[in-house]
Amino acid sequence: MRRSPNTPFWLWMNLLSLDAPLVALVWQDFLARCYPSLLRPAGRCVLSLTVWALYIADRLIDVRGPAAENEPTRHRFYRQNRGRAKVLLTCVVFADLFIALLWLRRAVFSNGLLIGAGVACYLAVFPFWRLAGLTRWKRPGAALLFTAGIFLVAWTGTVNPWRVLVGPAIALWALCLGNMMLIEWWEEGRSTARGWIWMVLLASSCALSGHSRWYAAVAVTALGLAAVGLPLDRTSGRVSGVGDVCSRCGIKCQCELCMMG
Repeated sequence: MRRSPNTPFWLWMNLLSLDAPLVALVWQDFLARCYPSLLRPAGRCVLSLTVWALYIADRLIDVRGPAAENEPTRHRFYRQNRGRAKVLLTCVVFADLFIALLWLRRAVFSNGLLIGAGVACYLAVFPFWRLAGLTRWKRPGAALLFTAGIFLVAWTGTVNPWRVLVGPAIALWALCLGNMMLIEWWEEGRSTARGWIWMVLLASSCALSGHSRWYAAVAVTALGLAAVGLPLDRTSGRVSGVGDVCSRCGIKCQCELCMMG
């Protein structure tokens, strides 16, 4: 794939949407440690490939229309490499299906079909929502699918998942949603104040949820994102050119690193 000569090499991971699968794997592994469940290599591979495919498809949908004046760097990248991205997406989807059909446990595969249906609906409906100006539902939907994928294996292997895992899942969903809001608002030059306030409230809620490594990790991550979001609110719209490329992708990387924290 082509990259702009002004784009640093270290941003490849973000431009290729590989940061999201890495974040998903980290949280999936931590979930299995907090709420013991059988996590096999096939489950890890299917999660990472599914998240990667969803993000690539989402970027391709985002660049179907005309380019915006201040289009994010990752969108420009996919617009310039649309054909190659489609080939990559096809390969990722086939690899995902191959591993899922051959090696994924049947119970996990059956529950995963529900998430797959949700992904298909998301990708099919969102373009029409975008035309109708209903893009505000995109972030909650994406956060829900991301969270569902992370919890799939643990949910399948837990005796009473509705009692044990609903609270932790809601906490992670809120964290993912806040992360998306911070990134999007900063890229659009809007105030990120609501984002870091959201994170502080989430951290406080987790702190009140009792002694749990899971809630503690969500709270610490939320505070880290709030710490990133507060200075962003003071610098929105103050960078341009090469600095804009590095800063926008760099901030997204900082947010993803916080998510892995």
